[in-house]
Amino acid sequence: MDVCSPEELGELVPRSRDVGYDRLVAAGLALGVRQTAVLMELALTENGLHPDPAARLPVYGGAPPEAGGDMLVLRPEQVAAAFTFLRDSALGELVRQQDTVLARRVAQLGAEPPWSETWASRVVHDLRELRDFFAGAAAAGDAVVVRESK
Repeated sequence: MDVCSPEELGELVPRSRDVGYDRLVAAGLALGVRQTAVLMELALTENGLHPDPAARLPVYGGAPPEAGGDMLVLRPEQVAAAFTFLRDSALGELVRQQDTVLARRVAQLGAEPPWSETWASRVVHDLRELRDFFAGAAAAGDAVVVRESK
């Protein structure tokens, strides 16, 4: 990754609408959480409930690659830390603890339907998928690239 241009890295990490994305998802090498990403981030980090800095890594963590671009890269040690945090967290409880914050954010986004148990279940499901994705990446010693779907 350190020697790739932003364009080359972009080809390696397609957006959900790009050719090859579905193949990467099927192989467990990509995961899309666009619709719940901001809610997942809030559940992991809001209100100072989680002093562990690894709480900020799984959704929008990492740093831009040296060559620049619109992506963030989590190095293998950050991936391992993010996985450990996700593995050791009661994800459903994190969402329940942030119920009011998450409801407010859904309302601000104008999302339909309003915050409900259905939304909460969806966020917990996506957090579990994210945990499993990070488990595979951590076991392989891989980096993770975060890319907005734009």
